Amino acid sequence: MDLTGKQVLVVGGVSGIDEAIIQQVSDLGARVTCYGENDMLKIESSFKEIVKNNGAFDGMVFCIVHSDFRPLQFVKPAYVNEILNDNFNMFVEIMRSLHKAKGLKEGASVVAMSSISSIRAMKAKMAFCAAKAALDASVRCLAVELACKGIRVNSVQKGGVDVDFEKDHIQNINTLNEEFTSRKQFLGISKAGEVANVVAFLLSDATRTITGTSIVIDGGYIL
Repeated sequence: MDLTGKQVLVVGGVSGIDEAIIQQVSDLGARVTCYGENDMLKIESSFKEIVKNNGAFDGMVFCIVHSDFRPLQFVKPAYVNEILNDNFNMFVEIMRSLHKAKGLKEGASVVAMSSISSIRAMKAKMAFCAAKAALDASVRCLAVELACKGIRVNSVQKGGVDVDFEKDHIQNINTLNEEFTSRKQFLGISKAGEVANVVAFLLSDATRTITGTSIVIDGGYIL
């Protein structure tokens, strides 16, 4: 894989996985621009300015994954909207704003961070599962819509990743959760670097005809 000379926009950049992606993409020669704004109303104007200052991008990585456990009795509309906004609505608005600002070059690659929750039912994660399922559906639709410009759109459906388990609140939840991830991932917990490798692969010219698909990296969890 070689990303020399490519300009890649990374949306997120705050988690351990995000950091691994930024490092890997940079090591492969790309120039990385990070965007961390979460105000939906500012996205269009922000991306207009970003494209004006940086030019169009060869790739964009949507890294935002807002996951949470919440039993049905606590799944109120405000919570559902929050999960949908972070995991799905923001991706759509970013794609719309980038497209309007002509911020993706012909032949560019878009990679969205999804989850195996998109395709695997999980207790007390209904809102998150639905949000990432919507994200993956939008990836397929955008792949068709943007194919005329040679733009590829894919997602990565990740399972348990080592840096996720460094968060105390996730450790505590999984101690109580009967479907403890590490018991299900037969090949073990994935490393952040493995996820970064898949993202870099999809950004590279080695995948010119891969589009509208979701690549699973979960150590065998969904088998």
